[in-house]
Amino acid sequence: MRIHPVILAGGRGERFWPLSRRARPKQLLPLLSDRPMIADTLDRLEGLAAPRDAWILTARDLLDPVREAARGVPPSQIIGEPIGRNTAPAIALVARWLEGRDPQSVVVVLPSDHRVDPSNRFRADLERAALLALERSRIVVLGVRPTRPETGYGYIECGGPVAPGETARQVASFREKPDAATAARYAGDSRYLWNAGMFVFQPEVMLEEIRAHAPDIAAAAERVPRPDAPGLAEALERYYGAVPAVSIDVAVMERTRRAAVLPVQFEWDDVGSWASLAGKGLGAAPANAVRGRAILEDSEGIVAFAEGGLIAALGVRDLVIVRTKDVTLVCPKNRAQEVRMLVERLKRDRDGEPFL
Repeated sequence: MRIHPVILAGGRGERFWPLSRRARPKQLLPLLSDRPMIADTLDRLEGLAAPRDAWILTARDLLDPVREAARGVPPSQIIGEPIGRNTAPAIALVARWLEGRDPQSVVVVLPSDHRVDPSNRFRADLERAALLALERSRIVVLGVRPTRPETGYGYIECGGPVAPGETARQVASFREKPDAATAARYAGDSRYLWNAGMFVFQPEVMLEEIRAHAPDIAAAAERVPRPDAPGLAEALERYYGAVPAVSIDVAVMERTRRAAVLPVQFEWDDVGSWASLAGKGLGAAPANAVRGRAILEDSEGIVAFAEGGLIAALGVRDLVIVRTKDVTLVCPKNRAQEVRMLVERLKRDRDGEPFL
């Protein structure tokens, strides 16, 4: 079995402003370690998949920094998307390029900027999913047991086992981000798992389902040459200009009868805002999460990130404090999801460009 990681790295991570900027979005930031998150994602696969077998899809203007962060991945397999079109067109493209290469090939689609721990359990679960995909021609989605009634995640309703004695389950339904009451009900019901956005499949199986359920995307992907062929940039312009912006969940997973969900053993979080870093082992006092230099006196529930200089706080509670060379952000931790509102205001502001 040969595993091909496909890492989706096209996001902008605006909720991590002011550290996240257009030229250095979330996946290129050292949020959970001293390395960019995309480098952590690749390193987590060591022993299961080789960097030479990995593919990365990112924004065209991020090609150089992504290549720098993802050393070992062949440059021709780091694809610059001219415009974002969500996950289905990206997955279709790489599945088309890998189709027919090796009957033992399995694709593992991973976000570039999530927290996964511990790595050994992650690799073990991925290997189980890959074997299931290979042996049963399934598209396997990884499901995480909820630890809280989260309204920002999608959920998977599990059906019966894929086969007698199997841990993997049939997918009864996909449920989009619920309201608080529904999320609380899901979190207390063992049939529901978080959708981690990680998919495992043979390229031929995924292409069959895309051809059945999203034929416009499949037909457009057929016209894109291999990544080492001349004229790729122009072909990508045509492809991304023609296909709809749609997730693989909506285009395929909610329609296919070949979906299976594997409950995983590792811990996971999508690291969606500054508040999500609380309690993630960034150091300092247990009540606070700190990276860089910070003095937090009589202060609790603080997420402090100093790219340079010093953060000093006295007698405050439940704040996000971020210091970069040109911006300081302070906000209540329970409003960290709203940071992108500041980004939108800067986009409208005539003098906002230097801070984006």
